[in-house]
Amino acid sequence: MILTLDTETEKLAEILEQCGQENKLAQGDILIRQGTESDGVYYLKRGRLGVYREEMDTTYLLAEIEPGETVGELGAATGRQRTATVKAEIESWVIHVSEQDFRRVLEEAPALMAEVICTIGDRLTNADVVMVTLNRSYQQAVDRVQALRTEKEQLEEILRLREELANMIVHDLRNPLGVISNGIEFLKRLSGNDPKAEYVDSVVQAMEWSTRRMRHLVDTLLDIARLEAGDLLLHRIPIELHDLIQQVVSEELPMAENYGIAIETHFLPESLIVLADRGFLQRVLINLLDNALKFSSSTEPIQINVHTSPDLITVQVIDNGPGVPVEERERVFEKFTQVCSIAGKERGAGLGLAFCRMAVEAHGGHIWVEDNPTGEGSCFTFTLPHDVEIVSPSALAGDDVLGQGG
Repeated sequence: MILTLDTETEKLAEILEQCGQENKLAQGDILIRQGTESDGVYYLKRGRLGVYREEMDTTYLLAEIEPGETVGELGAATGRQRTATVKAEIESWVIHVSEQDFRRVLEEAPALMAEVICTIGDRLTNADVVMVTLNRSYQQAVDRVQALRTEKEQLEEILRLREELANMIVHDLRNPLGVISNGIEFLKRLSGNDPKAEYVDSVVQAMEWSTRRMRHLVDTLLDIARLEAGDLLLHRIPIELHDLIQQVVSEELPMAENYGIAIETHFLPESLIVLADRGFLQRVLINLLDNALKFSSSTEPIQINVHTSPDLITVQVIDNGPGVPVEERERVFEKFTQVCSIAGKERGAGLGLAFCRMAVEAHGGHIWVEDNPTGEGSCFTFTLPHDVEIVSPSALAGDDVLGQGG
């Protein structure tokens, strides 16, 4: 896995150059081979490296390493076999640091170790949950199914493909758990050295972040499967929609501040109570807001608008990112879909928007994406029909209304 050095750890490059050995790679040279024992860490000075994963007789490009990044931290820190192959995309120069020297650097720099763990968790969760070409491979398999001659053969092949896809996802879900396990091992290894409380807190936060990501992904996968099968019943209760939106905005503020983006809300009317599944509606809002923050390319504020008409409640989340091409606007709500990869933006699992569509439609509503009406970017809109039941704020205190929530 790779680690990008920020301004707080620029001194790592100097440390690596002091204790490492520089090597030159020609285009196509293999630096690390998947399945081999770790021999240390490599810091890229110049050139470009590609990280490839071999799975089921197919090779996937997981990431590209740019100058100033390192590769091989997970194997060097844990002593485990290499999980991917790394080769030079162009002529490159790297600095090789032995496992012993790398571990010494980590033990002497607690802040760096915390960053390594956090970065490994981030990369494993995003790179291994769904491989870069998973959707393409799955679509090719579906095309083969459609070419089969008999209905029986089609059914058998579809069932096999579904099982194969599920097995691939389950396999990749193990990696975030490995991050947590590795973090615990680091703590155990350093427990005798009386690590600073600040360092311990950083490591725990990194593991907690990976745990939350894992739980969110698993919950989404399970709920999508239940929604598709019709086995999941909505637990509808009276909800003050504006309060729920403000709660979601508060939870997303740390991420928004990290991106330097403000979030603005506009409500008409000022108070609106609906009867809906709170957990599902909250996750729809979180997914849409996460998506807007992730792909916004400017510091212009994200807009959340709520308004009503005689028939519909309408919620809009508007960003200033690159937008979604017209030809991709339906496909973006399909499972495992990656649309318009943007430089510098991390890939997700391709499940968030699929969940949004299923959850909204389960409430009898609709969701779609169009251009930002005031400029560059996207406007994700979902509606709920009034027959979901809009109730007055005063009715919220009544037993008859509360009883309808189940």
